[in-house]
Amino acid sequence: MTNEEYKKLSIDGFTKVAEKYPDRHYTGLDLTPAMIEQARKKNIPNAEFVVGDCENFPFDENAFDVIICSNSFHHYPNPQAFFDSVKRCLRPGGRLILRDVTSDNRLLLWFMDNIELPIANMLGHGDVRAARRKTVMECCKKAGLKVEKFEIRKGMRMHCVIRKA
Repeated sequence: MTNEEYKKLSIDGFTKVAEKYPDRHYTGLDLTPAMIEQARKKNIPNAEFVVGDCENFPFDENAFDVIICSNSFHHYPNPQAFFDSVKRCLRPGGRLILRDVTSDNRLLLWFMDNIELPIANMLGHGDVRAARRKTVMECCKKAGLKVEKFEIRKGMRMHCVIRKA
């Protein structure tokens, strides 16, 4: 998948959710101004788009009921900073829905980290490391978040539900 195809897929997913629940307000965040510009072209009336870093959210404390992180966690060099930002920005009782690629197979994770992701980086993707169950659990505990669900679904898709007390 090319960078442009990936961007279109990400924005299309966001658009579908916003259209399905038009009574809610959405905030999209991306590190790259070009991605934010693509999202703004969709003219989603109940959404705003912000350039910012997921390891240091540019939002106030207790700003969100739900944070959805879909297929970007493997780009974060400092996962703990991400979970600390989530804790700060979620309202009490709020949830993080975290989805990304992972596996419990150590050999497969080694292959992803040492072969697949470096090749993707040569093509301009900016991948850092495949998500790991242990990393998510340890970072959440350190941030004071509770992992309610951690599943690895078909196709190596991690699905986590994490709650702020």
